[in-house]
Order: sequence, then structure tokens, then C-alpha cells
Amino acid sequence: MEDIVLLGCGGHARSVTDSIEQSGRFHIAGFVDKNMDSNFSYRNHKVIGNDDDLQKIYDSGIHYAFVGIAYLGKGDIRDRLYRKLKEIGYILPIIMDCSAVVAMDAQIEEGVFIGKNAVVNSNAFIGTMAIINTAAIVEHDCQIGRFCHIAVSAVICGGSNIGRNTLIGANSTIIQSVNIGKNCIIGAGSIVRKNIEDNMLFKDGEKMQNLNKR
Repeated sequence: MEDIVLLGCGGHARSVTDSIEQSGRFHIAGFVDKNMDSNFSYRNHKVIGNDDDLQKIYDSGIHYAFVGIAYLGKGDIRDRLYRKLKEIGYILPIIMDCSAVVAMDAQIEEGVFIGKNAVVNSNAFIGTMAIINTAAIVEHDCQIGRFCHIAVSAVICGGSNIGRNTLIGANSTIIQSVNIGKNCIIGAGSIVRKNIEDNMLFKDGEKMQNLNKR
């Protein structure tokens, strides 16, 4: 069983931890967190360093890593950490909960997390470092861009495309064959029936320019 280090130790990291432990695929060597709280412990896993220690941890023989930090409103946090890990040489596996259902012909890229009871259906594509969270559904022929977060119980209907760095909020529904641009935020509970351009916040049925472009 290979050792793996998790970046971050918040709520999302706990979900990732549970999925890893239930799969039995990796042994969690510990957490890396910028605050370096030596008193933190979760399921007997402790913080073993901060971002500056990643090279040292890699040199010690731990070559697998996973980013346990969720979208946090900006996908570029996960993008930055991904690039740092790849520069060092880390391998970022796909972490898939045992309860998730993924079609045999779905394409899943590295660093993706697929949570409990999530569904990824036939011919779907999930880009690097995307999160398909608890009970989210990505239907057939969908394209989910790099660093996207499909939040809890969101539904992406067949043939829809979600651009890079976009958050689809909890309990949202993207109707079939709709295209959502990059760097968008779709508010929780939204129903999206028409295409949305890049850098847009969609909330309560209305589109408006996202002032926090990334």
C-alpha cells in the first residue's frame, strides 16, 4: 500500500480521508497545511508539514499527493497547488468513493475526487482536479472542465459542458445540452436552461458579471 499526503485538513479533506480509508488503496501519511497546526489530528492522522515542506516529504519517499481543499470560491487555489505538486514530481491519483457509480467508458483525469453516491454516466469527461461531490450527477456525454467543483446533489444533464474553474452550487440543475463558461459560479438551487458566458455569477435566475474574475 502506497503512502499519500493530503493538502489541507478542513471538511473536504475529511471527506477525502474517509473515501481513501474505505478503499484501502493508500495509507495516509499525514496532512500538509499552511498553518502547520501540530495539535491537529483526524483519525490519528496529523499535520506533518506546510507547503514549504512538500519537496522534503517527496524526497522522504512519499510520491502520492491529493489536494483536500475545496473550491473556496476560486479554482485557482487548487490550480496553484496542483502545479506545485507536479513540479516536484508527485503523482495525483483519482480518489473515488466506494459508493460512487462511474460508467466504464467515462474519462476521468488525474487529481479528481468523486464523492459518496455520486454518478458519472456514459461517455462523460471529468477534467483534471475536478470535484464531483456527494450525490452529484454528471450525466452521459457531459464535459466537466479542469478545476471545476460540482457541489452536493447538483445535476448536470446529458450533453452539457462546464468550463474550467466553474462552481456548480449545491442542488443546482443544468438542463441538457447547456454550455456554462469558465470561471463561473452557479448559485445553489439554480436551474440553468440557457448557455452562460465566461466569468458570470448566476443566482436566483439572473445573470450578472462576476466582479471577482480569476
